[in-house]
Amino acid sequence: MSVETAIYKTVEKLERTTNRNVSVAPLALVTGPKLEFSAGNPDQPFFIASIDKVFIATLIAQLFDTGYCRPETPIGQLLPAADLAPLPAAAGVNNGRDVTVQHLLSHTSGLPDVMLPPRGYHTECSIPNLVADPGRVWTIQEFLAQAEQLPPFAKPGERFLYSDTAYFLLIRIIEEAHSGRFAEQLGTRIFEPAGMADSLEWVAADDEQLDHLASKLAPFWLGKTGADVRRAFAPNLTWRNGIGGASTANDLVRFQRELHAGRLCDHQWVRLFGTPRSRFRPGIHYGTGMVALRFAGFFPLLRSYPQPTGGLGYTATHMFYYPEQQTHVVLNYHAHRRMQASFQMHIRIAGLIRRYG
Repeated sequence: MSVETAIYKTVEKLERTTNRNVSVAPLALVTGPKLEFSAGNPDQPFFIASIDKVFIATLIAQLFDTGYCRPETPIGQLLPAADLAPLPAAAGVNNGRDVTVQHLLSHTSGLPDVMLPPRGYHTECSIPNLVADPGRVWTIQEFLAQAEQLPPFAKPGERFLYSDTAYFLLIRIIEEAHSGRFAEQLGTRIFEPAGMADSLEWVAADDEQLDHLASKLAPFWLGKTGADVRRAFAPNLTWRNGIGGASTANDLVRFQRELHAGRLCDHQWVRLFGTPRSRFRPGIHYGTGMVALRFAGFFPLLRSYPQPTGGLGYTATHMFYYPEQQTHVVLNYHAHRRMQASFQMHIRIAGLIRRYG
């Protein structure tokens, strides 16, 4: 099969992927020296969800570069007591002394996830509650306060648990370091130097700006059923609170180009972030700020497939870089319930990159 035919069949499949629950086709952008194609509008903003964790890690890496802190720095040296007060701790653990920046980045802090609380526990900001009240605008401090009613997961460094709580704390470290809001730091230290003008529009947008911006936003669904929540949820997408914001496929590629060229932080941190440490699911491994895909974990015959690193979001959003092929892949499947379909497509794209890229 020629590369042209393979691309045509892939784009055709993407454009036909809709159903009654998610009525919009996925977006895909694949760009590299030898392989280039897209489906959907790569300039349409969409909710990137936890892809923003790579942005957060990059801002932390910039603090490493300046000597403000190191991966092994205890968080009690960087945060006020008020931020640490709601956090549960395992027996014998002092979070301020024993939890480090590295623990937060790598999801090994032992802190529970306030957005995905353990079974039998409840938070006001759990995903079902966000779905039930999408118009509520959260602050980072309000998210952290929800940790008070949850049990610790483990001692620091002992076990892996994906934790939004940890990344809310990283945002607070960034704010304390620069005496400024997270949104503004993201805008001046990442979006502006990377030329991410469409993402920058959303930074701290007011109500009038939001009304205009939300009209262009791609639809997305948070729950298993229900309506597209883009309009109601838009005030949470101004990069203020760590939920993730709105960006475009082209902007995410701009970010990755700058990041992997070493122009946003020293490349040693990019290597650290992408080195897999903990298995989340077969084929999906977390490093220290990034996700690494190992396709053999999905199916053993994919062992020879390339190994990208990047970010993954709850609404089946992907942002990955294939270093050997210098190729970027961005996907948006608009809803968590389409996560499996998004990985099926990503595996197909990885096969194209292996063969033609």
